[in-house]
Amino acid sequence: DGNVWISNTGRSRVEVYTTDGAFVRAVGAEPGPGRLWSPYGIAVDPDRERVYVADFAARAVQIFSTSGAYVGHLPADDQDLGVFGPDGFTPYDVGLLEGRVIVSSNDGLYFFDATGHVVARWGGRFKGRNVRGVELGMFNFPDAFEVDPERGRIYVADTLNRRVVALDREGRWLWVSGLPDAYGKIRGFWQLPRGIVLGPDGNLYVVDTFRADPEGMGTGHLVVLSPEGELLSEFGRSGEPEGAFDFPEQLAVDGDGLFAIADRENHRVVLFTLGPLPPPDRGETELYGESFSRPEDVWATPSPSASASP
Repeated sequence: DGNVWISNTGRSRVEVYTTDGAFVRAVGAEPGPGRLWSPYGIAVDPDRERVYVADFAARAVQIFSTSGAYVGHLPADDQDLGVFGPDGFTPYDVGLLEGRVIVSSNDGLYFFDATGHVVARWGGRFKGRNVRGVELGMFNFPDAFEVDPERGRIYVADTLNRRVVALDREGRWLWVSGLPDAYGKIRGFWQLPRGIVLGPDGNLYVVDTFRADPEGMGTGHLVVLSPEGELLSEFGRSGEPEGAFDFPEQLAVDGDGLFAIADRENHRVVLFTLGPLPPPDRGETELYGESFSRPEDVWATPSPSASASP
């Protein structure tokens, strides 16, 4: 219906607004089934009129109707929680692809079927256990991902590995932008990628929370990539005034090019459209190229069954 759903993580609820900023309702604030604690990622299934909210503190994805009524949750009550590995299930982002609900957790992506059960996982394993890690094929607290159904891809903001990854529908790593820290120091292009969306122009828009810049023209919090990983633009200055951001995190966009960004430390959500984008700074382009690669024969690891293709 054109409304904007916002995870108000600190207030333990989801708030619904019109695009003009008028408050419609709060969701998940009442005690009982569907109560939210730390809501974060949101996905909408318009065909089934469902809204999926990833709640990392509740270790569940709560499901609501588009009118705000509680419907159910993931994982299913009879799901063996051992499938989530030693750190447990910490859902950050949620998306939809070909009938599957995809959820990012601390150690990778989990694929759920319509009954709420895990049918596959993409992420690293070590000695038969699901683990987080820095090696290619592993993830470390991926805060956000984006599904590209037209190209059959999933793009992941692998946050604590300070990289952005593109995978095909079978889980093969296509390209990697960025490098994990070494000896406690940042050594690649990304500072802290925490949000990612596919724009109406087909390009990727990535929020780098720590990429602070007072000017924001050629560098800044928002980074634009082509689907093949080419650096196209950077912009978004740091600060408090309108047109600036302070600790931005998640990003959303509709089909008409209206963007919304969670501007966390400014305590606001900013809606904006874009004009011509500035080219990236030359030094930033060189740094980006130094931490970009196209790995060969690197795959995410399906689990619990290699035959359960998502």
